[in-house]
Amino acid sequence: MARAPLVRCFGQGISVNRRTFPAGQCTASKLKALAKELEAQKGMTVADAWLEEIGVDRDDLEDETRQLPLSTLHKGLVAFVALTSREAVAASWSRLLEPDNIGVWMRTLRGANGPEEAFPKLEGADSEYGRTTRWETTEARRGLWRGRVILAHDPALETDGLLGAQRAAELRAVPALYGYSNVEVVANASTSSDTGIVAQTFEVRWSVPSAPRAIALGGLIGAGLLALPVLLHPTIGTETALAVASCAGALLGAAWARDRTRRAETAAQGARVNALERGLHLRDNPEREAAGDLVGTVVAGQYKIRQRMGSGASGVIYEAVRNADGVPVAIKLLRAAAAHDAVASDRLRREAEALGLAWHPNVVEVLDHGHLADGTSYMVMELLAGESLATRLKTKGRLTPAELLPFALQIADALGAVHAAGVVHRDVKPSNIFLCPVDEDPTTERVKLLDFGIARVEWEETRITNMGAPVGTPGYMSPEQTEGGTVDARSDIFALGAVLYECLTGEPPPTSPGELWRQPSMAPGIAESGVQSVVIPPDWKAIISRAVAPPPEDRFQDARSFMNALRGVAGAGAVSLPPGALGDS
Repeated sequence: MARAPLVRCFGQGISVNRRTFPAGQCTASKLKALAKELEAQKGMTVADAWLEEIGVDRDDLEDETRQLPLSTLHKGLVAFVALTSREAVAASWSRLLEPDNIGVWMRTLRGANGPEEAFPKLEGADSEYGRTTRWETTEARRGLWRGRVILAHDPALETDGLLGAQRAAELRAVPALYGYSNVEVVANASTSSDTGIVAQTFEVRWSVPSAPRAIALGGLIGAGLLALPVLLHPTIGTETALAVASCAGALLGAAWARDRTRRAETAAQGARVNALERGLHLRDNPEREAAGDLVGTVVAGQYKIRQRMGSGASGVIYEAVRNADGVPVAIKLLRAAAAHDAVASDRLRREAEALGLAWHPNVVEVLDHGHLADGTSYMVMELLAGESLATRLKTKGRLTPAELLPFALQIADALGAVHAAGVVHRDVKPSNIFLCPVDEDPTTERVKLLDFGIARVEWEETRITNMGAPVGTPGYMSPEQTEGGTVDARSDIFALGAVLYECLTGEPPPTSPGELWRQPSMAPGIAESGVQSVVIPPDWKAIISRAVAPPPEDRFQDARSFMNALRGVAGAGAVSLPPGALGDS
């Protein structure tokens, strides 16, 4: 039976669609330019209504370098065109250069002496986090730039051409930054190649003053203007008069070209100064909100904070609501001290990417991630109701085999999906396993695997995984993980075995796997004075022993074989399992 690509959570019957494509982000400058254009054409009342319709506050646009969801820009463009026209999108290019919106151009202008040098810098103009557009330059010279933008977000956002029209307006603004006029932008529709790449190509031309051309043209114009009186009055010295007229015209042409060049240089210098001043203003006045002061504020332009849920050493988790559709979410933000720490930032990004790769009903779903204007990293997840397995064990002491079996099957099923996506969790433990009531049957619970902050992604190993020190939690780490060696899916198998041991015994697993069955109170059928023995059924002991075998080759080699062993345990008795708990597909 195929699973529907929906996760029901929150205990409120709300469904969250799985995202197939990265969400994408853009700078607030684009929406700010549209708001300014709409205000100029229709008035502030209409502009405010437009902002309310798309779920954006004016405060969200105060800092034009702030990252906002690309879907919000598209929604804004659709509503903008409904109020004005598609031509108004093109006309909004000048609003991108206004003094309170020019700060976003600082990185593009830095070190570029002309538009042909600025265009290639578009690739680095936006934050790399959440960016789904990659600019490539194919030709750049005075008066001409050709290139394309490669798109990684949902192609459906491009079908109406509005995002492409906005990009054309943005490209139109680049030569204007340097004082050049007569700019022409030619855009081709998005195309998808056989490799699945979706791209849009552009050609931008602008008029560049040329002294030699202006001198020649001025000479010809001067000679032409004098030719008529010479023909009417032949007594005038024709050759002398034409020579004087040509020289005068050439001088005027040179002066005109020099004046245009000077104006362009002055405009470019003014743009640099304005962008620098604006950038310094934004840097010196960031949003420095204390962790306890976020309640009631809007984060990332679309998530309104409701209440604080918890905190850790590097981050805080809040309950929030997505303004666009009212869906409750959980949002994790790094603390100010950790926001600019490379390792902490990488871990949050790694968690978001791993969760996006390993979608599964028993894995918490990530909805969005990125950076705020002040550099703070954030990640948005589905909001879960229930409690962690660690909390359950503290409350009950330990679980019976019948209680544990449905949880074990779901965790193994989740790990199977995680490993198939090329991800190794590396920190499977009770506090990272969440138990949620199932809406359709409140007597059953669905497991959610959490916290992929130290996950290993097969094709993207960065500094947090190559530090030479082991990462994970003692007792749940396999021997190879403890030694800082290479880990694979079998390390997660080891951790799951340790979790099952803790659930059945009520005691955390020993840090040495060889000590697992040596504690008298844990040995099946053995009781000492004053100590109640824990009798673990032989089939469970066999499964756990194999899962935590020190040599990786002696363990279950994948999550599916682990599940098959658990199914063998399930076959003996009637155990209430939630839908899909057996991992059937």
